[in-house]
Amino acid sequence: MKNTAKYLSYKAAWERISSAIEHGFYLEAVALCESIISDRLISYVHGVTGKHVKLETQFNHLIGLWRTNAGVIAWKDHVDLADSVDLWRTKRNMVVHGLVKSAPRKPTQNVESFIELARTSAEQGRELAKAVSAWHKKQLANVSRG
Repeated sequence: MKNTAKYLSYKAAWERISSAIEHGFYLEAVALCESIISDRLISYVHGVTGKHVKLETQFNHLIGLWRTNAGVIAWKDHVDLADSVDLWRTKRNMVVHGLVKSAPRKPTQNVESFIELARTSAEQGRELAKAVSAWHKKQLANVSRG
């Protein structure tokens, strides 16, 4: 069954990720990358367990469910794709919350350093979103053949 609306949403998301990175809107790119990864993980976990996974499920919990059901995921240059995504999640948290948030009476991170972290997080997020999407597509193909 084709899901045209989902396809169009993904097409728009990938275009916005590329445009956001190109124009320095790294937070937007990071958010969209997380959305894509989360969507693929929800789909996978639902597909293998048959259980409903809430769209509001926290990212770290989705990664945990993915690991529980998929085990170690050697994928292309990743020894374990789930570990790579989880490490990126930590960077993503720093980017999403880090520009102005700091402990009381403590300085925030240098703006230029923050922007660089946001840029590398956006680029890494795009690569990971592509990897998770490709892995997910392969899992669907395996199920179709199985």
